[in-house]
Amino acid sequence: MDGIDASDVELSEAVTEPLEAPVVEATPSELAMLRHVVLEKLRRGEPIQRTKIEGLKLKGEFTQPIQFLHVTLVDLVIDKATFRGEVIFENCTLDRAKIGTHQATFEKGLNLAGSILIKPDLRRIIVKRTLRCDRIRVRGPFRVDSSRFEGPLKFWEARFEGWVDFKKSEMLDVVDFRSIHADEGFALDDCQFRSDVLCRGATIHKKFQADNSRFEGLLDLSKAKLFDFVYLEEMKQGERQTFAFANALAERILIRPDQLQGRLACEEKGEFAQAMQEYGLLKRNFEALHRFEDEDWAFYRFKVNQRRCKTRSWRRPWTMCAGCADWLLLDHGCGYGTNPVRAVRTAALIILGFALIYGVGIESFNIDPGEKMPFAGDKATLANRLMIGTLTSVSTFTSGFADVRGAVQGWMNLPLIAESLMGTLLWGLFIVAFSRKVIR
Repeated sequence: MDGIDASDVELSEAVTEPLEAPVVEATPSELAMLRHVVLEKLRRGEPIQRTKIEGLKLKGEFTQPIQFLHVTLVDLVIDKATFRGEVIFENCTLDRAKIGTHQATFEKGLNLAGSILIKPDLRRIIVKRTLRCDRIRVRGPFRVDSSRFEGPLKFWEARFEGWVDFKKSEMLDVVDFRSIHADEGFALDDCQFRSDVLCRGATIHKKFQADNSRFEGLLDLSKAKLFDFVYLEEMKQGERQTFAFANALAERILIRPDQLQGRLACEEKGEFAQAMQEYGLLKRNFEALHRFEDEDWAFYRFKVNQRRCKTRSWRRPWTMCAGCADWLLLDHGCGYGTNPVRAVRTAALIILGFALIYGVGIESFNIDPGEKMPFAGDKATLANRLMIGTLTSVSTFTSGFADVRGAVQGWMNLPLIAESLMGTLLWGLFIVAFSRKVIR
């Protein structure tokens, strides 16, 4: 190739053949000349198609869009480069590409859609618009380190044959991992997610980990198939961070109830039927991990949403009465069998409330004038009203209406009957809740 001006050299016929053609060997000088020609074409904004290039290095500033279509690039290096136009590697093969070892800036986005990446290394890259990685296939580990993405990240139906590791990176827009398939693990380490992270329908065969990563929006694991442990206990949560677990296949989610309280997206939106199903999934998850206290919490939230999702109307007053009784006796009464302390607390409040009623209506009690009172004076004094009312309330709540029948007259019999029934029900609920705690 002596004596030929590099600016007039076009890609040889052998090199521009489709990828399925036999490989043509080239001397080092011919490869260097080819790389030079490719760089000249790229700076003019011309696309590179259906060829194989080894050792290409992109550095400096590129003002025109960069397009590689059906190209195989071996040992590609993009470093200390700024791209003013969009960079496209569509349906390409990138073998051991190193992008942004020191820094690379893509001002109008980076498109890797449909490409095959073999042991890629992405470090210190800045993508100011969309990063498209939909339908990519990655052989070997996929690592993104110390990078910043200002636009959406799209990994729709991406397939990773090795470990996936995002580390010390910041994502300002939506991260779309929907329907990805990871044959190994998936780790988000010390990252910042300023918007939603969508893992809906993702399949991850080994661990999913989000240690020290901060999430500001929705973490959507709906319909995800998570076959190993999901480590979420060390994640950091923003004020508006929420979760979604609808129809997920997961039995090893390591997360605490305090991380979930008030952060289930469907519950916050008032979609109580969906929230009921998601709490059911969490209940099974905690049960499989033998975390019975957390299981009780998930079961309680399940029952609360089950009550809320039922249709009630004043046109059918019995449904409103049933809902009120459910709320008072089952929810506040014993936490749906998960909290015996609630039963004790509710019993104390009921006893105190009825004691005040009996104290106010002390004249309805048949007490002989000569009978000795608890305190000095007659039954109408404040101290005697409170003491007689309390004693009557405790007796009625614990022993039933029969112990005080005949001792009162008139309307006062109605609260006695009501308290007797409540006492019987709450005793039963307390025994159930306490037995559940002791047995487990």
